[in-house]
Amino acid sequence: MDVLTLGSQRLIHLDMKGAPPRLSYLDKLFPLLRDWGATGLLIEWEDTFPYTDDLSLLGSRSEHNESIGGFYTIEEVNQIQDLATINSLSVIPLIQTFGHLEFLLKHSKWRSLREVENYPSSMCPSHSDSLPTIRKIITQIIKNHPNIQYIHIGADEVWHMGLCPSCERRVQTCKNGKADLFLEHIMNVAQFIKDHYPNLKIIIWDDMLRNIDTAVLQEYNLGTLVEPMVWHYNPMETFSLGPSLWDKYSNVFPNIWIGTAFKGATGCTQIVPVHRHHISNHETWLAELNSNVNKIQNFRGCAFTGWSRYDHYALLCELLPCALPSLALCLKVWLNGGYNTNLLKSVSKMLGYINVPLSLEPPIRPTPIPTELLFPGWQILVGMEWFLNTKYRYKSIVESDQLDAWFNSSQIRKNYTNPMQIERFIGIFTDLLFEVSSVEKYLRVQLDLVFNTNVGDEFIDSRITPIKEHIKQLKSDCELQVSRGVQPYPSVNRVTSYPS
Repeated sequence: MDVLTLGSQRLIHLDMKGAPPRLSYLDKLFPLLRDWGATGLLIEWEDTFPYTDDLSLLGSRSEHNESIGGFYTIEEVNQIQDLATINSLSVIPLIQTFGHLEFLLKHSKWRSLREVENYPSSMCPSHSDSLPTIRKIITQIIKNHPNIQYIHIGADEVWHMGLCPSCERRVQTCKNGKADLFLEHIMNVAQFIKDHYPNLKIIIWDDMLRNIDTAVLQEYNLGTLVEPMVWHYNPMETFSLGPSLWDKYSNVFPNIWIGTAFKGATGCTQIVPVHRHHISNHETWLAELNSNVNKIQNFRGCAFTGWSRYDHYALLCELLPCALPSLALCLKVWLNGGYNTNLLKSVSKMLGYINVPLSLEPPIRPTPIPTELLFPGWQILVGMEWFLNTKYRYKSIVESDQLDAWFNSSQIRKNYTNPMQIERFIGIFTDLLFEVSSVEKYLRVQLDLVFNTNVGDEFIDSRITPIKEHIKQLKSDCELQVSRGVQPYPSVNRVTSYPS
């Protein structure tokens, strides 16, 4: 396994479509990534890249107030690359070119390029403006990454393909159906890069290739143009790539990458990573590679992916600072060739988990929270743990038998409550509201130090505000019921006779 792990690239995926960090944070993070064993960065810019000319609408700042912003300037993009170079981290930009194109197709200007008119995810490969638009995006990305050796063109999860009238006709007349539709688009994108930037190597996600016959992939000479990144994020219990995948790829591709996950793969609303899941994913990948090493001509390396949203419209999941313990564990497991308890102890000590141990399993809440850790942005992780403890307390109260028995919605609606019971709820809700407000203030400060203010706005608005408003309403209802005193049960129409 030494050849496959120590002698290959270890890329850290930065998913900028969710919570892109400030440069001041990346300045602290990059040296740490290098020290933990990373060799490069896979940067998925999406709408945070400062596109210009007729692509300027793509910048996320156009979606928000100008004072808030949301994308990096050209100067900042250059600074990020300089920071990477200083820390001996290569940079590979990732830009989607087929599926996951919401950041482009959501705009009315490019709505006509959708495969399905009402869905902004997949591009129509038959539209005359599709390839020219992708070429413009690629050109601007490459122009502003002058020192790169690789570019990643995405192409995963193209959920809608062959559905528009033009594509449907092509599928019906193509020898290989939708496979031809997909491969022709990829070939056109890759050939453009090869023609204009012959020294660049091209990576694509592999999932759309898995069900295409080997002979078809060979017919397109795909192995001469692109290098697949085989991704799988499941733990050992559900890890499965299929029995013939490595045989197929070994006959087509001389160069192979893989993609693991250190965050963003255990639930679209996950707040703190499940460490056991991600460790298992990396251990299983090591075993998978070891079992198939003779079928891999040249193993390029691994991308440790860390998704910030499941798609452009989804809620934020684990923020980067919350996932650094998971990333550190996964990198060390990878470099060590497996997991053991000594590795957990050393990583825990390195991260500052002294009095409160780093747990592999989701904790039983409420759980003790560390007071000080040793990685940048640890305060955000502490705030998230505090929030999850508070959310647990909130749920235990609003779902309690006591509230259901003496203060359910029916009783409130009928003004039929007992002040003796309700008065104590006022104090409980007052304390809970204070705690939620305290968590909100703490996280607002810490999130704004690492991210643009729109990240804090989103988290608070989607996660904290609904809880806070519910508590306020419950407290107000309690106070109103107490002020009314004991009320007789509302009169009802009584049934005096029953049918025989």
